[in-house]
This record gives sequence, structure tokens and C-alpha cells, in this order.
Amino acid sequence: MSVTVQRGDTLTSIARRNKTTVQELLKANPEIKNPNLIRPGQELRLQGWDGKSAFEPPVKAPVAVKAPTAPAAPPRPDLKQIQRDYQTADDRVVAWRPAGGLGWPGVGKEYSVTATEGKLLDKLGHQRGFWGQKQFSDIKDRALETSERMFPAPSTVPGYVPADRKREWIGNDGQRDAFRHACWNALLTREFGADWTRQFTTAHEGLPGNPADREAMDLYNNEVGRQIALASPDASPEKLAELVAQAVKDGKMVVIDPKGGLNWSDKVPLWQHGLTDGVAAGGGQPVPDGNASVI
Repeated sequence: MSVTVQRGDTLTSIARRNKTTVQELLKANPEIKNPNLIRPGQELRLQGWDGKSAFEPPVKAPVAVKAPTAPAAPPRPDLKQIQRDYQTADDRVVAWRPAGGLGWPGVGKEYSVTATEGKLLDKLGHQRGFWGQKQFSDIKDRALETSERMFPAPSTVPGYVPADRKREWIGNDGQRDAFRHACWNALLTREFGADWTRQFTTAHEGLPGNPADREAMDLYNNEVGRQIALASPDASPEKLAELVAQAVKDGKMVVIDPKGGLNWSDKVPLWQHGLTDGVAAGGGQPVPDGNASVI
């Protein structure tokens, strides 16, 4: 993963914030000749980072094969790297309501969101008005309704699920949850563009104390959903939902397995997933600046 130098940063402060050392930073960034001359906005690599954005799955070159052998599928990213890289720094939580006192779906309603989410929703309102914000709300509801319809809850729950976490287990950490996040991102990308969607859904994970495994799962699946929408720009909402469901079936998304680790969605039987351990991560990619515009 990478970090961005903020105003007033030193290599020592960056190392402390990201639980590494100055020596490791210098080793990962050999282009730094003078440790005292880092500048705001400069991107620094951390040890183990592959040089690509942590929010873009690595693109693998196609494997050369002899006909008529079918090309081998590119290897999937390392799950431990996903757990490490797909994290967002904590943001402030604020009370937010649409400008002009128009709430959705209720008039004057106040919402608890991260500061960057509120900034992006305000920008959406300025560019698209109340109806743009209403579209945003409708898309969220549609992703939830479609996930529940395509992945109906099981009649029984595995014995390893605590009784007081049954409802949480049904709605989170498994294939239904993976589908919901990817479908939400695909529909938002179709309506508002990938940049605004990436910033908003990344900022959404910036809630303080967000469990690290659940955050990594959500951010990775969000990216899969955006890629599906970008690859099928003319697809209807119904078609996008089909493509997302197929991606879940094909193991292109991640879920939490019964042992509590990240695993591919085709490696964990449906309704046999686990639950987050609730342990929050420290650090992570910087919170987006919240300046993205809708298309």
C-alpha cells in the first residue's frame, strides 16, 4: 500500500503512524536521497506494496498457452494482502442533512455519516439537486432489496453462529453482503461515475472502529462492483445485478469463512460463512478528499 505525505509530515511521523520504521521507508523508497526533503502530496511506498493502488486489484498479464489449450485464469490476489491493503483511515463522524432542509426519505431527517460522506452528498445535491440525492437513496434500497431476493435467508443457522449474532450473520460477511456491496457500487457507478462512487463508498468505510476484516471485504467487493459497471457501460440495472451475482458465484469476491479469515466467495458454501472478529485496524489508505464530481 502507499501513503501520501501530509503538510508537516516527517519520515518519523509517517513511520509511527503506519507502524513501520524510517529505515523500512527508505528501503521501500530508494529515490529519497534526503530524508528531510519530503514534500506534501508525495506518495511513499510501504514495505510489501506492489506499486499499484491498494483499491485496484492487480492486472495480470495473460498467460501464453498453445492452442487449443484454453488460457489459464489469472491468479487471484493474495488474501493476506487484501486484508492489509484494503483499509481506510478513520474519519470524523458528523450529523448531516440535505441542504435546504429536504431530507430523504423523511423531511428534515438527520443522518450520522463520516465527514467525507457528508461532503460528497452535499456535492451531489449541488450538482443534481434533491432528486439526485433521492436517486442515491433509491439505489441503496435497490441493492439491499435485490440482495435479499437473490440470496434469501436460510431456514437454519450453523451452530457456530452465536444466537445473539444471528441477524448480524445473515446480513453481513457472506455472499449476500458481498453481492449487496458490489451491486450498490455498480449501480452508483452507472448513475454517478466511478470516481464519485469510489470516494463515497471508501469514505463510508472510514467509521472509527470498523472491523479490519469486514472493511477489507467491503472495500474489495466495492471495487469489483465498479469494475463490472465500467466493463458493461450499457447494461441495465437488472443486467448489472446478474453480472454481480455471477461474479459471486465465480469466486471474484471475498467473504469471511467459518474460521474468521477472508476467503473467496466460491470457496465458502452459501450460508456457511463466518463473522468478523470485530478487531479494528490501524492506519490505512488516506480518507478520500471528497472533491469528486458526479458525471
